[in-house]
Amino acid sequence: MIDLEGKLDRLQQEISFGASSFIVNRAVTSKLHVSPNGNSLDGSDWKNAFQTLPEALAAASVDSDDLTLILLSPHSTYYDINVTGDPTYSGNYIIKGSHRNWAKIINAHASATSIIKFTGKVSLEDLTFDPLATAINGVIISGAGTKGARIRRVYFENENVTGAQTALEISGGTEYIRMEDVKIHGVQAHTRGLLLDNCAFSIFRDIDFHTVAKGLQITDAASDQNVFMDFIFNTATLGIDIDAGNRQIFENTYFLNCTEKIDDEVGDHRWVNIKGEFNIALEPEDFGGITVTANNVADTWGNDTELRAAATSVRPFRIVGYVFEPGVAQYYRVRFSHDSGASFFNAFLFDSPKNQTEDAPIGTGFIFNKGTRIAASTKALTGGEDIVKVWLKIQEI
Repeated sequence: MIDLEGKLDRLQQEISFGASSFIVNRAVTSKLHVSPNGNSLDGSDWKNAFQTLPEALAAASVDSDDLTLILLSPHSTYYDINVTGDPTYSGNYIIKGSHRNWAKIINAHASATSIIKFTGKVSLEDLTFDPLATAINGVIISGAGTKGARIRRVYFENENVTGAQTALEISGGTEYIRMEDVKIHGVQAHTRGLLLDNCAFSIFRDIDFHTVAKGLQITDAASDQNVFMDFIFNTATLGIDIDAGNRQIFENTYFLNCTEKIDDEVGDHRWVNIKGEFNIALEPEDFGGITVTANNVADTWGNDTELRAAATSVRPFRIVGYVFEPGVAQYYRVRFSHDSGASFFNAFLFDSPKNQTEDAPIGTGFIFNKGTRIAASTKALTGGEDIVKVWLKIQEI
């Protein structure tokens, strides 16, 4: 028989458990506490909290139908994993701190190769991961079992690393990941911020990369159709490196102090509102321009004429201006195509030399991928094989 005090304790535990479930808005099956001031009894509350994160992970269920909420209190220094290699955990966890700068997680083991690795479902919230003055990697989320992982309000602090390392790797057939409000700060000589290797159909939003060798790298042919929104690359040797994977979407991306902005080996992505310091060049650079010839028949389009070869387009680019020099004084129309005349993305009407500047476009169709061929055709009001010389003002990203 449970006495009144026991009933009150049980009621308090049930209230506490329910409140914690409500806070994370998830149907968790158990809850564990971690605090430097706990007695490491069973993690059931703050008094009996585990003192280390590995203790809580060891106590958590690995049943694929369970979900353990692990709450980390603030810590004046850090929580040390202190496990060799890649400390790997296969259960389903929500690991939540109080604030991303109040609960730092490290792995100070001399033989560690990463801070921590997850192969089951995981949600990381309000935490900091710091490799300290080593060359180990940060967090690894890998395998089909991690489908739907979440990373929110997390800081990857890598300012003191001494060798090549990756702050966050998401790999191994992961899908439907959502990552938002994340800061990755590193060392420009060493840090790769975010590696996606066989990760698809995921959304990454509000990510800040600061002082990195490489910000975002995408590898593996199955890394398809990810969405990247509100990215900032501030001080990077290379901002975005796309080695594989198709049909990514980039929207609201900012480059500041980057040696190179984008290295794209694929070229079938969508770019919307890409901002930074991008040089503008006139093509061709000579005074002759490229001659586009009208049809002999009045008001009839001439042949498709290449202005910019696909091989010339080695990175995404905009056309921010056009220069026209008509052969004779009469009305011409000139239209431009990125698919050899199947469709046309711009058109002009004029009867004298013209220098047309475009506002920096934000429409997806006007930021062209690597390997895009630009062509034009023209027609004259009165017919005859009249010509228009054309120059393009190109802004490479």
